[in-house]
Amino acid sequence: MSLFPKVGRNQPGLRVTWTLVVAVLCFGIFLHLIPFYFMIVTSLKSAPEIMRIPPTLIPENPTFAAWQLVFQVSVGSTILRQPLSQYFLNSCLMAFGTLALSLPITSFAAYANSKLQRGRGARWTFLFFIGTLMVPAAVTLIPTFLLTRNFPFPVPTVPNIPGTEIEFPVIRTWNTAWAVIIPGVFSAFNFLLFKGFFDTIPNSIIQAARVDGGSEFNIFRRIVLPMSIPVFAVAAYLQFSGVWDSFMWPLLVIQDSARSPMSVAIYNLINVFMSSGTMRPQASLATNEQIRQLQEAGLSWNGLVVLGILQTIPIFIMFIVSRNYLLKGVKIRGLK
Repeated sequence: MSLFPKVGRNQPGLRVTWTLVVAVLCFGIFLHLIPFYFMIVTSLKSAPEIMRIPPTLIPENPTFAAWQLVFQVSVGSTILRQPLSQYFLNSCLMAFGTLALSLPITSFAAYANSKLQRGRGARWTFLFFIGTLMVPAAVTLIPTFLLTRNFPFPVPTVPNIPGTEIEFPVIRTWNTAWAVIIPGVFSAFNFLLFKGFFDTIPNSIIQAARVDGGSEFNIFRRIVLPMSIPVFAVAAYLQFSGVWDSFMWPLLVIQDSARSPMSVAIYNLINVFMSSGTMRPQASLATNEQIRQLQEAGLSWNGLVVLGILQTIPIFIMFIVSRNYLLKGVKIRGLK
């Protein structure tokens, strides 16, 4: 009832409206929980039961074979070249490395554009940063890939220094975690979030801190940053989710399996599952002893669902950590 004013809460019409709102919200929550329920249930079913039509809502003979298979992969097996824990650590390195660089750089750029720049220069800088949102990622895919090979030259081969046979010195980040971290250092969407939030901070607070002798960095660290925790939480969650779930770019720039993230490892596992022949409906009726043993080991849709659950757990934890600020939204309170 906190959504409605205290005056008139006991009126019948208001109570009916409140009941309808609660019913709609509960129905929406129920719809969102259905996929997660089927993911958990499917991970506990056997392969023949998964392919049964009509499907069962509750596992008849619950089994943890799929979870055991993933655990065996995590400690090392012939299915993957590296333990699954190695891929998990690689994803954490890429995600948190991007956050550690992207949040300060993007927030500093937004603060400078909001509070330090004035006139036409501020407008053109804002349009320049936001304009990157209008460029499709497919357009910059090849140039960015070439930059990871021969930075700062977006060309397949490094040019020679004029008049000599010596190549220009280049920086190669290809096949390293930096190839994923550096392109995500600046986020135009997060810049838009920070800029909109910093614009709501009264200039009088910034001017008073400057009069007291505070430098711009100290003003940002001691005044702007504590007030901006909600928008930092929103930006961190969005950035973390994007990097953690990224697939095409890590698959393109990272060729060493020891440096691949979880998304690429799960893709390789899916290929193993598909090539095993245990994910087809006909496989549940097959009499092949080898296929039957693979199904009993969890090498089917139940194992694939387990991988999906493991991939979503870090994003869910990130949401739990920042949920209070996500619910608040990009707002500022307590300013008089």
